[in-house]
Amino acid sequence: MKVIDAADQARFVAAAAEVVRQRAAARPDLAMTMPTGRTPIPLYRHLVALGERGAFSLDHATIFMLDEYLDLPTFPDGSFVAFLREHLGPLVFNGRTTVHELAPREDAQDLRAYDALLDGVGGLDLAIVGVGRNGHVGFNEPGSRDDERTHVVELSADTVEANFARCASRATRAITVGLADLRRAKSVLVLVSGPGKEQVVTQLVDRRRLEEVPVTHLVDHPDVTVVVDRSSLGSRTDEISRGRATQSKGELTRDEGHREAVEWCPPH
Repeated sequence: MKVIDAADQARFVAAAAEVVRQRAAARPDLAMTMPTGRTPIPLYRHLVALGERGAFSLDHATIFMLDEYLDLPTFPDGSFVAFLREHLGPLVFNGRTTVHELAPREDAQDLRAYDALLDGVGGLDLAIVGVGRNGHVGFNEPGSRDDERTHVVELSADTVEANFARCASRATRAITVGLADLRRAKSVLVLVSGPGKEQVVTQLVDRRRLEEVPVTHLVDHPDVTVVVDRSSLGSRTDEISRGRATQSKGELTRDEGHREAVEWCPPH
């Protein structure tokens, strides 16, 4: 597992974008998830800008929605598909890129059909996921099982509060790609940014698999990169990095591709 501790948002975006660029260059027809929320917005803005300059393309890719609200009163306003359309625009919604949307209804046949689409491309080549304060990935909340595929989930109170703090209308259920498909993805990119996630990052760096923290179910994945915006850790960033490098005899080095970003690669 590779953990990149980016000094600021610009370096966070650069590090994450480089992972995406490399995977897309190696396989232009890759299948991937693209998350929603505040965390990936600067990354999407950067990728769209690259696309406008002709330096990046997802024209041959297949995009799978990672999750979608099930009972959002304002749908499609406030939905995740609306979010992706707004922030990815012609980079993905262009008539050339294949986009699989999650229908906002509780239908077992729809869920199994989505799984069949994932199977049809041989699984995900790149799973990009954000992380919630309680460690959820996608909407795989605490208590999710490793063998779950696309399924309906009851959102935790913490997730509802984080997503709808200033909203009168709230969703309480959602559909999400399960941990089974995230774990079998060929590569996983975990994005961590924002306050209140210090403990989750510590658990990831410690490579501790905890049943109640879904993102830690990915720590034994053979190709997972965690990119952390330093604002997530505050003053504890250097302490955690130094501590883990000492305990695991890993190396704390400068990331030559992103000046002044710290890249720490613990032993496998």
